Amino acid sequence: MKKIINWFKSPKSDFALFIVLLILVNIVSYNFFVRVDLTEPKSYSLSKGSKSLVKNLEEPLSVRVFFDENLPAPYNSVSQYVKDILQEYKGAANKNFSVAYMDVTKPENIELARDLGFQQIQIQEVKNNEVGFKQAYMGLAITYGDNIEVINPITSSDGFEYMLTSKISKMVSMADTLSGLKNGEKITLTLYLSDILKRLGINGADQAETYIKQAFDKVNKQNMDRLEFRVMSPNASEAETLAQKYGIQVIQYQNNGEIAKAAIGLVLEKGEDFYMLPFQIQQSFFGYIISGLEDVEQSITDGLQSLLSNVTYIGYITGHEEKDFRDENQAQYLNRLISGMYQLIEIDLNSEDIPAGMNSIIINGPQFDYTEEELYKIDQFVMRGGNVMFFIDPLLENPNAQYTGGPQFTPNSLNIDRLLNSYGVKRETNILLDKNCYVTSNSQYGKINLYWAPVLQKAQMPKKNTITNNLGYVIMYENGTLDISAAQSDNNIKATVLAKSSDEAWVEGSNVSLNPLMLNPPAKADLKSYDLAVLLEGKFKSAFDEAVIITQKDEEGNPIELPAGELSTNSHIASSVMPGKIFVVGSSMITTRSVIDAEGTTPISMFIMNVIDYMNGNEDLCTMRTKSLAVNVLKVKNPVAANFWKFFNQYGLVVIVIITGLGVWRSRTKRRRAINKKYNPDDTRTISK
Repeated sequence: MKKIINWFKSPKSDFALFIVLLILVNIVSYNFFVRVDLTEPKSYSLSKGSKSLVKNLEEPLSVRVFFDENLPAPYNSVSQYVKDILQEYKGAANKNFSVAYMDVTKPENIELARDLGFQQIQIQEVKNNEVGFKQAYMGLAITYGDNIEVINPITSSDGFEYMLTSKISKMVSMADTLSGLKNGEKITLTLYLSDILKRLGINGADQAETYIKQAFDKVNKQNMDRLEFRVMSPNASEAETLAQKYGIQVIQYQNNGEIAKAAIGLVLEKGEDFYMLPFQIQQSFFGYIISGLEDVEQSITDGLQSLLSNVTYIGYITGHEEKDFRDENQAQYLNRLISGMYQLIEIDLNSEDIPAGMNSIIINGPQFDYTEEELYKIDQFVMRGGNVMFFIDPLLENPNAQYTGGPQFTPNSLNIDRLLNSYGVKRETNILLDKNCYVTSNSQYGKINLYWAPVLQKAQMPKKNTITNNLGYVIMYENGTLDISAAQSDNNIKATVLAKSSDEAWVEGSNVSLNPLMLNPPAKADLKSYDLAVLLEGKFKSAFDEAVIITQKDEEGNPIELPAGELSTNSHIASSVMPGKIFVVGSSMITTRSVIDAEGTTPISMFIMNVIDYMNGNEDLCTMRTKSLAVNVLKVKNPVAANFWKFFNQYGLVVIVIITGLGVWRSRTKRRRAINKKYNPDDTRTISK
């Protein structure tokens, strides 16, 4: 024993003890690792919302990862990113969260992947100086209770955390709702299909019930058998009633020389709530067919998530030719963007009030004035702490103008400016043009500047605001300018400019023609920056000095006269009783497919989604959505600078290492000579080390 103790004390044990220490450090670090995220948007760290979600899981949730090994670039970095982020989830979660990495070279795992609905994707691979293609699995499956959700394919790290956290949140919400149903209570899936449609020879009508029942059985099995399936054949009178209640499709046809009606639709119902699935008759090259059968299983799953998840309702003001969120050529893409978290509810202020439990409303592209009653309802909604998003065009296209190479416009002067001016925003009826704009190519004219589509760089958006802090750039479209000097001088309001043009912008009035070949920028002295989108937070002053008498109306919209001697009340609010938020942007075109995409991958889509999240108290989602490194691009002002940074990234590090090595070598040589000269000036030998 004494020899062992002496050995430990002697220098002989140093190396062995060092090896043991390394092993122990590795064991500890394997279980208690620490990573430092140096990226500005914290792309490799979890947001607070994700951490809170997995930390409070009440039931086991497992994530099975199906990724091929040795993927070529850039897919190998995606695989590594997914593994790193899942490790972050596991570190933040409680014991109910687990991750399993499936070996997709094993036959049983390949069969499992196919059963779950995974499809291999074809990727390009360079091997032995030859370009080839390979099939690879790149996705994951999430299991919570009896429910299984698949994210496939995952070909980019962009928005992965937002996608995964949103999926988990919906699954947890669905499971909680399903388990909370009373005994015998069911969620009903009803197929409305008039029998006459089968006899009319519509393609898919005979097989519709069979296909839907097969899909229903699979979805029902995954959701605790809490669903029931019904089939109904509406007659002509029932068709109209169902159309008014659910909005299902009504079909007119000839029956013995008379016009008859039939109905078709697929509706999920839970109590008073319902969700209409995409299922209707469309005309094709081969005649009339039923669309929606090809992916009906996914439609039922998505409908359940929308029906059972904690969806936030947002009021969508109508009645003044606003953008229609059901029209693909108008604001349907906006509706698709927000459908996972929010549901738009149409509100006609001429006949109804803003519901008491609603926190935010959208006013998108009005073209006509509001009545005094309508303005007053919006104003008092703001005074009670409500949040309003204004998307208002500065100009309206004049369809009667003579063709001059581009559309002609007239000022969009609206009395809603009365509200905006009271809150501190002045809306200009002009259109902004910017030299820093989106550039397209034309075979005849070459590069063409679309001056009315300004490209806003990171410096033109606030760094410390949650909505914009991770966005590298945003492309706007047909914007009018805003003046918020009044709001900035009000101590009760926090005014933030969310987006502004570059210093090389100018404005044009209603005589502008959006023909890039006819637009010429003015002199540099006439160019400056303009505000395009603003956010106001705080307490506001009412635009009305006194209450506007709201006329009571019956179900058909006719005024109801109060009997003589009826009491009248006055609940006018002169200034905000609760802080509210107001967002104003001088364009409704940014809510259309002209600039946004339904998947929410473009920066302007992220900008709009972030605005809606922020207005509804979901700031964590803003940060989560815009963590992507791809959104944060290098800002360069000319091609020379772009090429410089390109070659610097390719060869700069190598050159720096070589120069540093030569510097160190030269420094050591000088040091050896100095030592030789000081201690051995007469020695002609050189010191090699």
